[in-house]
Amino acid sequence: MVFETYLISLNGSISPTEVEHILKTLTSLGGNVNMVVKRSIIASLDSAHVDIIRKKPGVKLVGGINFKGRKVRKIVKRES
Repeated sequence: MVFETYLISLNGSISPTEVEHILKTLTSLGGNVNMVVKRSIIASLDSAHVDIIRKKPGVKLVGGINFKGRKVRKIVKRES
């Protein structure tokens, strides 16, 4: 039961109503939809509910992703 970020890839033949149904299921399970682009959804949800999303019609792949945080270097301008 860990809250993780997942990439949900959808089939090319999925209808808009099926996408809406998947998004409603995600939010009803307590997940957060981070981004929806073409046939992909990036969402954060509890790992215990991943199998429910995998079994939805139109879902091709559900895989965990990791955004590695990088620190931005501090640039110091020295005066001459």
